Amino acid sequence: TEITNATKVRDLLVSAYPTLHPMIIAEYMSDNYTDNGDIYGSPMNLVAEAYYWEDPVETDWDSPQEVWDACYKAIATANQVLEDIEKLGTPEDCLGYKGEALLCRAYCHFILANTFCMAYSETSADTDLGIPYITSPEKQVGVVYERGTLAQVYEKIDSDIEEALPIIDGAEHDVQIYHFNKKAAYAFAARFNLYYGKDFDKVIAYATEAVGSNPATVLRDLNGYTKFTTPKEWTYGYINDDEPANLLLIANRSMFGRSLNERYGTTRQIASQELFWSEFPGGSLQVYSTIFGNDQMLYIPKMVEIFEITDQIAQTGQPHVVLPAFTTDEALLCRAEAYIMKHEYDLAAADLSYWYVIKGASAASAQQINDFYAAGNTATICKPLNPKFGIEAGMQTNMLQAVLHARRVEGLGEGIRWQDIKRFGIEIQHAVYHGETMTLKPYDLRKAVQIPVDVLAAPGEMTPNPR
Repeated sequence: TEITNATKVRDLLVSAYPTLHPMIIAEYMSDNYTDNGDIYGSPMNLVAEAYYWEDPVETDWDSPQEVWDACYKAIATANQVLEDIEKLGTPEDCLGYKGEALLCRAYCHFILANTFCMAYSETSADTDLGIPYITSPEKQVGVVYERGTLAQVYEKIDSDIEEALPIIDGAEHDVQIYHFNKKAAYAFAARFNLYYGKDFDKVIAYATEAVGSNPATVLRDLNGYTKFTTPKEWTYGYINDDEPANLLLIANRSMFGRSLNERYGTTRQIASQELFWSEFPGGSLQVYSTIFGNDQMLYIPKMVEIFEITDQIAQTGQPHVVLPAFTTDEALLCRAEAYIMKHEYDLAAADLSYWYVIKGASAASAQQINDFYAAGNTATICKPLNPKFGIEAGMQTNMLQAVLHARRVEGLGEGIRWQDIKRFGIEIQHAVYHGETMTLKPYDLRKAVQIPVDVLAAPGEMTPNPR
């Protein structure tokens, strides 16, 4: 296809979004699940590999290999768009699409880095392995790419985001929520800068752009979901483009909807002690009074499978889920964490209270939040934090525990908890039915998923993650 105008540039950008995210890998590596015993049979191989923190062997649906391929295919499209825009002379009507392509490139590399690398830290990023950052279309076979360092990867992500933000508002699409619109762009920028940890003022400013001046009007109000009687109805409500909390939706070709299982599940005990049924400073989250599943496998049906029939006669096709990649709720919690890192605890408490109230609990002051998480009865919620960046005991640590608690509930099913486990050096355990409990130490090297086997076997000998 010859790209000759802004319309063709816009159409090409549809393929610049990854068609797969590492939700299964990240979710089952986290502490949101436990082993209920072999009486419940065997889940898909990838779930078991992730739960046992094993280097991946599976290469099919949702595997690390598929995540790697999906992200680099999307990056290739983004790079092609950027080259085509440059060849057109970067006309005014293409500036927004240039911003979108830069954000897509940055976002895909961000996913890859968060999956296949350790968490970013200024103390180790100059030596931690990164992933290849591709900035131009590949025009010959067998190009060998260096991984570089994680510091180099984050610098390039930062550069792409900063170049994109001033121009992204000009990107127009028929269904804007499936593309990086302005609010989604700033939500991504807020999350990235939070993980980067260099400028918390940026996190606050960018998150504010995403949630607006009155967060209460744009957070997800699950009270309205009581009218949904089935998981599928709930999912369609959750990913509705009219839902103000949704900033960016991305369709995935994924088995995620089938990965939920009773062998490795979110049990009633985990839900009651650590997740949506646990107590918060303002009481319980009333909107989660009704949950789907059973005692061995409770879940919030954000991403029930949407099956696409590609052969009407054979009734065969492809399973899909739609990921709420960026939401106002998550952006608000990013801002709360940034306020805490700046010791602005009252502002952080105000943001947390927006979230508490919309979820059916009561608002809480910074002192009330501190007192709640300082209490001994929150031991199952408050796992020790061992980040490579400095945090103070007492108020700051307790307020961070509050954000982590809220984000663990908000991000359930999306892999968000796994990123917090990595960033804060949280030690977690996985029960093994009729076996010894497994422990993943704060900076266990397995927190960086191993580079896919086929990538390591390709010419060029890409450096594997250390073990």
